[in-house]
Amino acid sequence: MATDRTVEFAASIADEWEGDVILANPVVRPSGTQFDGSDDLLDEHQKTAERALKTTLGPNTGVETRGTARVGRSLPSIVGEVSQDCSAGAVVIDDPGSATRSNPLGRNVPARLACSVDCDVLTVGGSHASKTISSVLVPVSGGPHSGLAVDVARYVAQAHGAWVELLHVIETGADERRRDDAEEYVSAARDRLGEFDDFDTWVLEADDATDAIIEQSKYYDMTVMGAPQKGRLREFVFGSTIGEVRSSAHNTVVTVERPHERDSLLGRWL
Repeated sequence: MATDRTVEFAASIADEWEGDVILANPVVRPSGTQFDGSDDLLDEHQKTAERALKTTLGPNTGVETRGTARVGRSLPSIVGEVSQDCSAGAVVIDDPGSATRSNPLGRNVPARLACSVDCDVLTVGGSHASKTISSVLVPVSGGPHSGLAVDVARYVAQAHGAWVELLHVIETGADERRRDDAEEYVSAARDRLGEFDDFDTWVLEADDATDAIIEQSKYYDMTVMGAPQKGRLREFVFGSTIGEVRSSAHNTVVTVERPHERDSLLGRWL
């Protein structure tokens, strides 16, 4: 079941969306094992979810909450069923870091979940959990979910009264065309924030973008990134970058994805 950090993040997003938080406690029964869907089992797991909500959010939370429990053959199938039944606008999942690293033989957990739902998938991870959120780092690019990343960063910032930093990293000694592209990315991200004005933009030169993002994460409470482009090879290459950021960053790392739709900052995307 989700950690306190993930539940709190979900509550902040739900508050901005004027939605509810539904904490699902999955009971996975793989093939070959007894499928126990008894009422007693589900009641026990539902009560566990409800207690977790009360403990994490307290009685005075500004959003409606409820716990539920489902039994299924896999986590993606359970999440897909619950999200469909609830007409969810987003699924927020907890990922401990290692599970986010793609490998060439199989897709990572968030990617598998994204195939089973028709809503946004927001994955919360990172090895360091900040107790408060006063600043949010958003590495912006032309990726397919870059626009959604800026949106989510704005929701978090509005919920916590936080500052947003829009960062684009270019290679050291980049040519004029590459610098123009960088300015276009941060300009598009700035426009995406709309009337939200607690932000700054920055084009950073560095030898390695991943190392630069990890280094900058020291100075922010959360990093929000768009998930990589679909396609096994590109997902392996760029997904491993996200995995490195999540495992090595000095803050909470949120990756976002809109499974069946592109939401890029630019019409052309990488």
